[in-house]
Amino acid sequence: MRTRFICTTLLALFGWLGVATAQERSISVGARGGYNLALGGYAAISLEGDYDLTEHWTVSGGALWSTIGRTAVELRRTYKLPTEWGSVELGSILHYSRLATYNNLAAGVGVGLNSSVVFGRFGYYYRAFGAEGGHISEPFNLFYELGFHLLPKAERCDLQLIFTNCELLELERHYQPSWILRSRWSLSERLGLVVEGNYKSAGMFHMSTNFYQLSIKAGLCYNW
Repeated sequence: MRTRFICTTLLALFGWLGVATAQERSISVGARGGYNLALGGYAAISLEGDYDLTEHWTVSGGALWSTIGRTAVELRRTYKLPTEWGSVELGSILHYSRLATYNNLAAGVGVGLNSSVVFGRFGYYYRAFGAEGGHISEPFNLFYELGFHLLPKAERCDLQLIFTNCELLELERHYQPSWILRSRWSLSERLGLVVEGNYKSAGMFHMSTNFYQLSIKAGLCYNW
């Protein structure tokens, strides 16, 4: 309970900081539906935000609730350094989720690259999870992401193919990756539509909404 309160407070604090000082901001609300081989059909809703605090510093995060009893909050902070190849990024992750009586807390750091064609990140995180009365620590985990902009010259649409184990609110072990096909459409100067399909292969002891599942997510994004 104390861990959940601390993580939620941190997320709210950094979100307020972004609203107060950000140069560019976006917020999105999404709904997901899917079939989970372990728990059957489910639905989930999420709230995500992204704030450019300065020219180099960005803070992002989100919260999720699902009908199978999982809740999650996550905070990320990133330092971006523009180069001729794209933006080189140094980032940190703080993640907390709960599924039934199991708690999952993770913190990590990593590096990344974001260009007009390809983007990715790679890093290390520490995780502890367990139920009331005991926990298990995993001192060494890796997170990674490799994605491609399939329509790099399109002006109003961005189609992405992503292979990752560190999707926002879905931090997993290195052997539990997801394949994601994500599309973003610009409906107006400030409003956008996001639709994505997600497949995660079978694994053991997942601490996320996805156990062995296919899911579809749709949401609206507002920029100001």
